[in-house]
Amino acid sequence: MRPWIGAAPLALAVALTGCATLGGVKDRATTREPRQGPATAAFAVEREGASRRAALYDGLDHRADVSGTWLSPEVRLAASRQLAEWQGWSEAELSKAQAADLAAGEKGEQFVLAVYTADRKHNDLDGRPSVWHIELDDGTQRAAAASVEAMVADATVLQLFPYVGPFDQVYRVVVPWKGAPLQGRPFVLRVASALGAMELDFGPRGQRTRRPFSGP
Repeated sequence: MRPWIGAAPLALAVALTGCATLGGVKDRATTREPRQGPATAAFAVEREGASRRAALYDGLDHRADVSGTWLSPEVRLAASRQLAEWQGWSEAELSKAQAADLAAGEKGEQFVLAVYTADRKHNDLDGRPSVWHIELDDGTQRAAAASVEAMVADATVLQLFPYVGPFDQVYRVVVPWKGAPLQGRPFVLRVASALGAMELDFGPRGQRTRRPFSGP
């Protein structure tokens, strides 16, 4: 089992890492076509409202793009309900997972990022050092990412975040945020390097995510 960096065993973290247990609760593998119930629509609404994308070009050359979701408390709780619906958790299992989700959120603002780079060696957000610097900016205060971990884009991740493409690398990012609460306010997550900068604009004018092109 690969542990989640410095975090409680929250349900969403388990889904993203492919970890086999949740605080002693056995993980039940999702089916190829998971059940579509009330939690599916609820999570989709929360995820879409908290997801943005940006691209980086050098003239006509496409250098990179990033799509990401802010794991707000609402998104994390909705994700727990979605996983419970897919995997058939009991009410006790769901309550335990949601309590862990909220506790983990106290460590900082968390994001899931799906990143594509034309040159794969530049897709190193988790590198030490990395060519990229990640920063959260609300126009008043700024904070750099404290941790970045590369994730496996397994079936659960692809169902939770359908904008992840076949050439993307998925990362979990934690930013220790001491500014005002972000809920209901515009802010930017900036991913910058010598190649250029991409800004996920979580204000009303930010670009929404889209599913990857799958051919005609």
